[in-house]
Amino acid sequence: MGLGDRTDGDDHTEGGTMSVTAINRIVEWTSSGVTAVDAGTKQRHSAANLKELSAIFGGGSIVLAISRRSSFVKALRVPNAAASEIDLILQTQMASMFPVPLPELAYSFRLTEDVDEEGRLAVVAAMRETDLQAALLDAKEAGFKVERVIPAGFGSMVLAESLSQPACAVVESTTEGLAIDLVSGKELRYSRVAPLPKNPELIESEITRSFAAVGLDCAPTVAVKGLEFGEAEFRSASNSLEALASIPLDKIGINLETHETRENRAKSAQRNRTRLAVLLCASAALLALLVYFDYSDQSEVVRKSAGKWQIQINGLRNDRKRLETDVNNLQAKVGSLERAFAPAQKPYEVLNVIVGHLPKDVWLTGLTLERGKMMYIRGTSKTSEGVSDYLQSLTTEPRLREVKLVFSNNGDIDKTPVVQFSFQAFPVGNLPLIDAKKKGAKK
Repeated sequence: MGLGDRTDGDDHTEGGTMSVTAINRIVEWTSSGVTAVDAGTKQRHSAANLKELSAIFGGGSIVLAISRRSSFVKALRVPNAAASEIDLILQTQMASMFPVPLPELAYSFRLTEDVDEEGRLAVVAAMRETDLQAALLDAKEAGFKVERVIPAGFGSMVLAESLSQPACAVVESTTEGLAIDLVSGKELRYSRVAPLPKNPELIESEITRSFAAVGLDCAPTVAVKGLEFGEAEFRSASNSLEALASIPLDKIGINLETHETRENRAKSAQRNRTRLAVLLCASAALLALLVYFDYSDQSEVVRKSAGKWQIQINGLRNDRKRLETDVNNLQAKVGSLERAFAPAQKPYEVLNVIVGHLPKDVWLTGLTLERGKMMYIRGTSKTSEGVSDYLQSLTTEPRLREVKLVFSNNGDIDKTPVVQFSFQAFPVGNLPLIDAKKKGAKK
């Protein structure tokens, strides 16, 4: 599906309207700094934060591109139904899609034209709502008007289409590391950041590992300007941020919003519907009055009929409240079942992350991993530098938190000096099967 043929599940911006013109100023937001691109002036600026950027970039309308390390992108099959129905379905599935609980996520999704026997392909984008709130607050204080919030990886989808490549891997050197965006069927299917290899030859292995992670066949590579990678089949003179600045806002169909913004828009729509209903009721009352004057003998019949309808409406309202209560109870049970049968990270996924960061001359000798508890990693290295590099690499992994060194001891194995070490880390989303009982709770 081309970018001009977008079908999305959330086509509202923060103010409830959407611009169909390109916003030429794109600002990539990371937790450690911002990078701005002005497609109109061909200028690029970097700053520690949005307030510092506004001093050199000026305020006004911008598109906020969330860095790959701070955002999530995942593609999955959903029933071929209306966007509102798919939204409800995704809310029950996202607990297992991302390593962050649904109440803490700001999300949006894009429906594609890729439909098969398993359903329609949907591309879901998400980020921590606290990060989004912080970014929007910083933008407001800096004098910026955020027209749309999009994961930066979607710029690679635009680049791929400009090169007529329906399937490819777009690799780019960023401030966070090596950005790898996988495009398949003209859609962004996966986006990640890996440590930038010191040897360009190792980039190919990172690309292959990314394709394998999401079960996609390997495709040609597009190297973005500034990245030295001789094995790339294609090269792009523009980066992903510049690509985002070249298209109208509604082409991608993704806009990350806070829960408060979504709820306010829903309330506004409800108020509009209520206002329309009031006007319709007023019109109906006026019509009834005219009918009364013209056909007074029918007024009693109309009154009785209206009373019957009101009784039925009241009954239906009571039924709706009862069903809503049942749905809320079922959703609570679904959440408990999801935690039990679909953990945020499966053990093999945690193991893949740990092994994926393993430096040369470092070996794992043991791993302790239990639900809801701290994980312990034991290993051996030829040098203390290897232990330090491994610890630093795990510290930057977003799937782990509280990564710490437990001990590091020198020793000998067959008269060979080695360093034996142990790390502790907590896999994100490693919740216990049963919540601990609160103190003072009634038995």
